[in-house]
Amino acid sequence: MKITEVSAQVLKPTEFEFQWKDQLPPRRVGMILLRIRDDEGHEGQCVTWLAGPGQFEDALPRVRDTLVGRDPHDIEKFSYELTDNLTAPNAVSSGVDIALWDLVGKIHEQPIYKLLGAARDRVRAYASTVRYDTVQEYVDLALRCRDEGFTAYKLHAFGVPDKDIEVCRAVREGVGDTMDLMLDPVNAYDRQGAFKVGKVLEELDFYWYEAPIEDADIQGLTDLTRHFSIPITAVESVGGGLKFVPPYLVNHAVDSVRSVGDWTGGITAMKKTAALCEAFGVKFEPHSYGSTLIQAAHFHVMLAIHNCDLVELPVPTGVLDQGMKDTLRVNAEGYVDAPTKPGLGYEIDEDEIDNLTVRHLTIGDASSVIGH
Repeated sequence: MKITEVSAQVLKPTEFEFQWKDQLPPRRVGMILLRIRDDEGHEGQCVTWLAGPGQFEDALPRVRDTLVGRDPHDIEKFSYELTDNLTAPNAVSSGVDIALWDLVGKIHEQPIYKLLGAARDRVRAYASTVRYDTVQEYVDLALRCRDEGFTAYKLHAFGVPDKDIEVCRAVREGVGDTMDLMLDPVNAYDRQGAFKVGKVLEELDFYWYEAPIEDADIQGLTDLTRHFSIPITAVESVGGGLKFVPPYLVNHAVDSVRSVGDWTGGITAMKKTAALCEAFGVKFEPHSYGSTLIQAAHFHVMLAIHNCDLVELPVPTGVLDQGMKDTLRVNAEGYVDAPTKPGLGYEIDEDEIDNLTVRHLTIGDASSVIGH
């Protein structure tokens, strides 16, 4: 069994404009579909959104040289070769890892979490917002999410302490004690602002306090973690991968570690990071914000570990599900059930992908070609 082909398609950007704090401009999200095929007709896929076409075009020759002609089961070998021994992962190498796991799952006709060693068959979900202009919009969306089945709700608010306090108070008043609440200011505060907001979040009984200050400020995170009983979670913006996590653990700088698996090394790196966190008695709560297949990649890791409480689903529901037949959805009990199809377990809609495709990136030929 050998890998025979690697290709990528650039898809149209989303119509929806995303913004997660005042300091970030709104933007439409572009996606790239990566395909890895073997000589027996199986295809692994990943739809990534953190790398642009130029990055993929530059990286595809190396990916081709690394993969083609080799056994798709050699994921650990590929992981080291494409990330310089796990020190320099990126969106392309992470997408390759995810697509390889999808391929191997399809070869063995099993969902990925079963191959990783299943720990459970469902995970509780939380709704993860974008930034809105008014406080009432956050309250209204929280109530809609509760009606959909969500029992937890995370605010991406303004990134301004006083404004964020206002919206957190309003949402807690709106949902009462029917939902767990979290706040993610996306590293926006200074230390003084972080302590001011943290005090209010404890008063409001929030479930966790995410990325309050720059992730690089290990001492500041350590001070927050020791001061507050509300769990502090961070590390998501650290782009170096697994080998950059230990300082946060040995200093007990956080109560749980965030990770963007589609940047820090894919499923392989996330499973290792989860084990490292477990050894330190720390939760591993990777984000799963992104395309359906990115959500799925993180979800499979969550299904294969014990030290993770929640899976993140973007809201408004479906806003990042372009090109899909299957999607992750919260059930009536507030959980996402494990997929039953092989690999990532969520099937793309080839007809819709054709309509969304604006460019094919092919190995050895950087020309733009529409159609298969």
